[in-house]
Amino acid sequence: MKKAVCSGYYGFDNFGDDAVLCVLVKLFSKKYNLTVFSANPVKTSKDYNVKTVYSFDFFKVLYSIVKSDVLISGGGSLLQDVTSFKSLVYYAGIIFLAQLFRKKVIIFAQGVGPFGSLVSKLIVRLVLRGCKLITVRDTDSQRLLKTYGIASRLVCDPVFTLEIPACKKERRLGIQLRDFKGVSDNFLMELADAVNENFPDIDIVLFSLQPSIDLKVCERFKEYLNREALIINGYGVRDTMKEISKLEYLIGMRFHAVLAGLKSNVKVLPVSYDKKVTYLALEAGIDYIELSDSGRIDAKVKKFKTADFKNLSGWLESKKLDVNIFDI
Repeated sequence: MKKAVCSGYYGFDNFGDDAVLCVLVKLFSKKYNLTVFSANPVKTSKDYNVKTVYSFDFFKVLYSIVKSDVLISGGGSLLQDVTSFKSLVYYAGIIFLAQLFRKKVIIFAQGVGPFGSLVSKLIVRLVLRGCKLITVRDTDSQRLLKTYGIASRLVCDPVFTLEIPACKKERRLGIQLRDFKGVSDNFLMELADAVNENFPDIDIVLFSLQPSIDLKVCERFKEYLNREALIINGYGVRDTMKEISKLEYLIGMRFHAVLAGLKSNVKVLPVSYDKKVTYLALEAGIDYIELSDSGRIDAKVKKFKTADFKNLSGWLESKKLDVNIFDI
């Protein structure tokens, strides 16, 4: 059996990237012996039953690449510099090393961009030109790569294919927040007031989907909410999906929280902090909140409470991942 190494934002207890890894392992473990680069190799190995290497042990990473046949990079948004220029250099560097040793490279269902600097664009154009297969999860990424003269295939986000536990719906509103510029005290207070005004008699569940980034924001929001609220923190992918599937409503920031809610037939109001969340909302045909929507949040939440989400089934059914395209 051939060997493949997998590079991504793994081992950071991030729900979205861990959910992508669930799909990636299930999809590729039948055809490759997988080694996953992880910031927490012991936990990742235990959770996914795969070989792991510490992401920042250069010599072990290099050795794994040299001994492999294929590099699988993704999914998520690895090739962008909004979060961090250093992370872009890291993930692009892994791709470059694989190409240097003449390994096939698969870009797995990524969102590409945005880029704040010309250097970032040049780096990405350089490394992607040498990839065997590039798959992207949104049309904006595909259009961007086309302007670079790079061909790609459009696929759905892998988490669309993740199995959702069948759970009985409960009278619950889920709220998922993350730390980000624009998530100010004023924003949190306005959102808390809107929730209390429009959902006074419903149980509240707060979701911290990456404890190092989300938990403090959830705790701040709970203070402004000034009512009983359960905080879900540090759950694994399957347990998180189970808790999301119990909800009746979800107000969520993270892309994969919104996606998981929609897939679980939950009524979702996205809070857009990034273009990927906006595009997902537009594709699904649902309303969303901008972080700059000061003074309009209550109206958005009021409208959301009575919105019709019955027309999403056909769109969700169309989200299939063609596994055959990855046979390289």
